[in-house]
Amino acid sequence: MLLLVLGGIIAIGPLTIDIYLPAFSAIAADFRITASQTQLSLTSYFIGITIGQISYGPIIDRFGKKPPLFCGLVIFIAATIGCFYSNSIEQMIIFRFFQAIGACAGTVIPRAIVRDIFSPQESARVFSHLILVMGVAPILAPLVGNILLAAFGWRSIFAFLALFAVFCLILAWRAVPETKGANPDEKISRVFKKYSKILRDKNFVISALTGGLMMAGLFAFITGSPTVYLDFFAISPHQYGLIFSINSIGFVIASQINAYLLRRMSVAELFPKLLLIPLLTGLFLLSCPENFWLLTAAFFIFICSCGMLFPNATALALANHAAHSGSASALLGTIQFALAALASFTISEIHDGGVTATALVVGSCGILASATSKIGRR
Repeated sequence: MLLLVLGGIIAIGPLTIDIYLPAFSAIAADFRITASQTQLSLTSYFIGITIGQISYGPIIDRFGKKPPLFCGLVIFIAATIGCFYSNSIEQMIIFRFFQAIGACAGTVIPRAIVRDIFSPQESARVFSHLILVMGVAPILAPLVGNILLAAFGWRSIFAFLALFAVFCLILAWRAVPETKGANPDEKISRVFKKYSKILRDKNFVISALTGGLMMAGLFAFITGSPTVYLDFFAISPHQYGLIFSINSIGFVIASQINAYLLRRMSVAELFPKLLLIPLLTGLFLLSCPENFWLLTAAFFIFICSCGMLFPNATALALANHAAHSGSASALLGTIQFALAALASFTISEIHDGGVTATALVVGSCGILASATSKIGRR
């Protein structure tokens, strides 16, 4: 039951990103703006995730897990209602930023709870199972988004998100335990000293950067895929949603393959072997193939590798930080989403109306992730 609830809470983040992607064209038409301007609402969300996560770390260590979680969900609900009533892209960009600040609680705190309860090896398996639960969100999100868009318009998507967050808030109040309560000795003013100590852990830095570069590649695909598929290949929003769902299914299946492999080898042994997949895929993507099937297959393989690598990178990064799991989880998320925000911004800036920008950024992230792990650990 706990994993289901934590998975649902974590799912708020990817759900908030994926569910409104099919509505990009409708939002652009309603606000009378270009598609690239609409992408800024996604970029602002990534920036909010980056800033928000690092803020939650010392708050969690000081006040425990549940109060910050409740506060974050309330902020998310309020910002989502703001998105519903937005009358311009500028308003939506602002509300998407605060939506991300609230969603950070659902990203940072469940990770810290898992680290409090389980060992590093067990954590990797648990994170893989959490991906199975939260993976339902990106599988269903584009389909739900399309249904809501066709039936009620794009604003109904944000009404759905607000209701989903209210449901998660109720479940969190009833089912999520307080693994480490408030600690008055944890001073928020010591946040920089605490983060500095965590950053001196080589294992944390290498694992966080490797996982962050993979996340950057994933979010580069999320940001650039509407242009690639809806504009360049000119497929329908329904077909685009189907591709997104297939990728999400692959992501979930790959995470369960990872959990199976972890029964036979340690996470430290498995991690470098799995990094060969994004390395080879990245090298292929640098050729920027404009063939629909080849490009789609390459993106699919890359996203599957993310499903296998994310749990392991998280478990390795948090392995040495049981005492300050909240701060370590927050710093990990900040590094990952800072790289994701950078990739998203890069896609928006070098947007060319074709496949080149997305293929180059995604491919480069895969190659850099593999190189960072190999060079760093050597």
